[in-house]
Amino acid sequence: MQPLSNTIWSGSHIRWGQPFRLRHLTTGHYLALTEDRGLVLQDRERSDTVATAFCFRASKEKLEQSPKRDIEGMGVAEIKYGDSLCFIMHVATGLWLSYQAPDVKSARLGPLKRRACLHSEGHMDDGLTLQRCQHEESRAARIIRNTTLLFNRFIRDLDCLGVKNRALVALPVEEVLQTLNDLITYFQLPDAELEHEERQIKLRSLKNRQNLFKQEGMLTLVSNCIDRLNVYNSAAHFGECAGSEAGAAWKDILNLLYELLAALIRGNRNNCTQFSNNLDWLVSKLERLESSSGILEVLHCILIESPEALNIIQRGHIKSIISLLYKHGRNHKILDVLCSLCVCNGVAVRTNQNLICDHLLPKRDLLLQTQLVNDVQSMRPNIFLGVSEGSAQYKKWYYELMIDQVDHFVTSEPSHLRVGWANTKGYAPYPGGGEGWGGNGVGDDLYSYGFDGLHLWSGRIPRAVASMNQHILTSEDVVSCCLDLGAPSISFRINGQPVQGMFENFNTDGLFFPVVSFSAGVKGRFLLGGRHGDFKFLPPSSYAPCYEALLPKEKMKVEPVKEYKRDADGVRDLLGTTQFMSQASFIPAPVETSQIVMPPHLEKVRDKLAENIHELWGMNKIELGWSYGK
Repeated sequence: MQPLSNTIWSGSHIRWGQPFRLRHLTTGHYLALTEDRGLVLQDRERSDTVATAFCFRASKEKLEQSPKRDIEGMGVAEIKYGDSLCFIMHVATGLWLSYQAPDVKSARLGPLKRRACLHSEGHMDDGLTLQRCQHEESRAARIIRNTTLLFNRFIRDLDCLGVKNRALVALPVEEVLQTLNDLITYFQLPDAELEHEERQIKLRSLKNRQNLFKQEGMLTLVSNCIDRLNVYNSAAHFGECAGSEAGAAWKDILNLLYELLAALIRGNRNNCTQFSNNLDWLVSKLERLESSSGILEVLHCILIESPEALNIIQRGHIKSIISLLYKHGRNHKILDVLCSLCVCNGVAVRTNQNLICDHLLPKRDLLLQTQLVNDVQSMRPNIFLGVSEGSAQYKKWYYELMIDQVDHFVTSEPSHLRVGWANTKGYAPYPGGGEGWGGNGVGDDLYSYGFDGLHLWSGRIPRAVASMNQHILTSEDVVSCCLDLGAPSISFRINGQPVQGMFENFNTDGLFFPVVSFSAGVKGRFLLGGRHGDFKFLPPSSYAPCYEALLPKEKMKVEPVKEYKRDADGVRDLLGTTQFMSQASFIPAPVETSQIVMPPHLEKVRDKLAENIHELWGMNKIELGWSYGK
């Protein structure tokens, strides 16, 4: 509202009968009287004072015109917000602002909007109450006005580029880029971590802004900008016409325009439903790879918020979207759009699902391939064997694995069964681990050494070996496993017969332990010697049974190398590698006294002192649980 009297103090209250002009916030146009007594919004250049001057009246009764003296200051508030009932009169003609009576036939077609007009008498309910514009609405209106002016100028300049013998046109590239980024931020969804009430308030405010922009034709304006830019085939083509700077920004502007479209309709079902009428136009733009990411964002918003759009989707649309998988690879936005085509509001859309499957499944070269594989588990006893320089610990160890049952094909893949030795420095099998389809076991890394009856395995590389009655491990087989940390070497026997091949010169850092890896359908037992399982075959000469390496006061147990979950009595645990006790190496350090000259009285007691010290050391070891052995 713009007061017209020059004698009114700036900021004073509007009074009855005071002339003013009504200016549209978003377009800057003025409400004016036409020659046929109609109303129109027209630009500033064509709006004179006579056609655009209005005033407020308290009633439609004819009032005597009496000269009013000027009042200094703001004066008395004659018209109050939300309280005073005002009639608007055109100053020059005395006509009242009213509305056209609806046609009886038109009323049958549904609710119609009232059309404003000027009338000599008007209607009984022509009175209006004034409301102060909210800050949010005022700001949105200013943004719409500035954006509309900029985009219209941008479109005019783009149209001028195609004219022959044109003057040089400087496109407002930087201003357009900055405005697009600001608008996308302006329509950004509120943070999901906000409190529920605060988030709902911001969502309502966002929806009001989106509705206001749609009413002012911003969706159409953005679409027109996109059409003008799509006239050019590439950034180089655009750069030839508009300059190198504009050419470099061509792709960014296109994508930002699509992102702005998505921001204007995201989460707003009415806007999505209205824009879904442009679905053919939108899908036709998918051929342009430089802007397909933004197009997919708009398409995804429409399909999620507007179930009606699924009725418009045709076979050709789905083919165009699927073809992007060949052009872009596995773009998650393409997959999101395909998902939204398959399910709407939790209901499956079978037609679209079948169509997508018919186009994706035959070649099987786009979808992520999956396969049911064996779940491989690795088990070990809590025995750890190591060696260090100068150590007096034993270096040759032996154990056997008795295989009770093997079902070779529980799944389409052969059952997994390997036995051998592994090292604590690096053997860490886990679900899905390893190359290929996963499921790594003994011999699938450089820290384990396994045997499956036909091959020696290490580093996931099989090496064929020979033995009598050679066959893959099966029920009733006994595998003997020998570890020599002195050589170092690892060898195997099957049913007492040596295998023609062994591992040699491997790294002996860390601690070695017996291990077996197997899949479903396999049963087996560790035979560690003594009361922990009598051997079926005699160990090779000088090899000791593994049970002798069990630490004192520690209970023998067989456990998973890694266990990730154990569900019992409704309690779910997340577990990791079993913690094992420290394996300290005993390295003798005798005191050399042959070169030391001692007094005669010490020579007599030297041997007795050594004997007593040895006895003290032996008593300490016995207290710790050690026992005598060869």
